[in-house]
Amino acid sequence: MLRTPIIDTPFEQKWVSQGRLSWQWVADLKERWESMRSSRKGHRCIVDLEDVISVDTQGEDLLLEMVAEGAMLFASRA
Repeated sequence: MLRTPIIDTPFEQKWVSQGRLSWQWVADLKERWESMRSSRKGHRCIVDLEDVISVDTQGEDLLLEMVAEGAMLFASRA
């Protein structure tokens, strides 16, 4: 399962993904990403992957698409 709340501020849109970025969850996130395209204009977009457990090849492809559209990926684990 993947959960991705979106936090909007006046200058930034932050997508906080939690769970598994794989298979059907990728399709759901991709659909949401495309439907929110117009609301990202003029905002910095951050995709927080801190709480993502796993990413399959479809998930990787979606992340690359997000980066190509200007998103910045964030993840850090100690």
